[in-house]
Amino acid sequence: MAYTRGNLAVKQKPAEKVVRKYRETTKVVVRRSALPIQEKMLYLATVIFCVAIASVIIWRYAYIYELNKNAQDMATATAQLQKQTTQNELRQHILENDIVARAAALGYIEPTDTVPIQVSREKGTAATSSDVKVNN
Repeated sequence: MAYTRGNLAVKQKPAEKVVRKYRETTKVVVRRSALPIQEKMLYLATVIFCVAIASVIIWRYAYIYELNKNAQDMATATAQLQKQTTQNELRQHILENDIVARAAALGYIEPTDTVPIQVSREKGTAATSSDVKVNN
């Protein structure tokens, strides 16, 4: 039951029905004003600045990546050269130990008297056997 002016005993009157032929509506029209050119330029400058900073950062990361890649390539090449140097030193040691036996097999003999051959260091002059002193 409806509460009418403080008395619940009063019977509520039925509301009169009004027939409307049209419906009144209101429409709110919001017009967006265009941004001023100065504000547009400020936004454009901000975007260009952010893109420039991002590209500098990306370029630096790419440069650091390239340096790291070059360092890894050099480390790989150094390790390969050290391995090759070790193999060459091993071959040299084997050949030094084997040279006397191979020379004897080929018929060479070791000299009994060791007379050093001296070569002049001056250009165009040659040492002769008379210039060579023999230590006896």
